[in-house]
Amino acid sequence: MQQTFESYRNALNNHDIEKALSFLAENFKLVFIDFDMTMTKEQVVDVLGWDAGANGKVTHGELQIFENTIASIFSEQNDFLKLIDIPELKAKITYEFGEDGLIEQQLYEALPNQPSFEKRMRPAVEWAMVHRKEELAVIYPNNQMVFNEEMARRWVALLQEWHTATSRKNYQ
Repeated sequence: MQQTFESYRNALNNHDIEKALSFLAENFKLVFIDFDMTMTKEQVVDVLGWDAGANGKVTHGELQIFENTIASIFSEQNDFLKLIDIPELKAKITYEFGEDGLIEQQLYEALPNQPSFEKRMRPAVEWAMVHRKEELAVIYPNNQMVFNEEMARRWVALLQEWHTATSRKNYQ
């Protein structure tokens, strides 16, 4: 179980989507507890693509290992978050493993007092409404995020352009 978990985390951080998917059971579910939303294995492909497109990295604290679960506090960093002044987002994530050793369920619970990326990206969106309206319409239709690899790359490019145009110095 722990070896599968570590292999899965390495595949995610290396943005090897196909390999990451190989550690998920066919009936895999990703459950966002705070948003009452569940995604299937097929739907998770776009989320993994977003992480790749935004150059995401995930680290974790001490693992809590039980019979068929591994849980910890995870920290996510990526270029999108950095560009909107969020150094990291933290969540408690629990992985549940099936008898075949594959991950059957991932429970995602945001920690309290995490920064709102919608609020932090508002100045960039306001700038883009004036300077890059057509691009914004594609990557932020009806003020909704579209989570896939292409949109992540386009968001990062737009945010970098915003930084340059407004002389923002905070992105490293």
